[in-house]
Amino acid sequence: MRAIVIGAGVAGSATALALRHIGAEVTVYEAYADPAGDVGSFISLAANGLRGLEALGCLPRVQ
Repeated sequence: MRAIVIGAGVAGSATALALRHIGAEVTVYEAYADPAGDVGSFISLAANGLRGLEALGCLPRVQ
């Protein structure tokens, strides 16, 4: 199976990871090379978001 994910925000990245976990060949397209620019960025996740990242196997890297 091949899939295209449009947008590499939190939802797009999580979707791409989930698709890879089931064996799909995934291509992600993002419009902005550096969406945060010079201002930096942060992410705030609720408990359900953290559980989702744990299920995808990437929670330790995000923490």
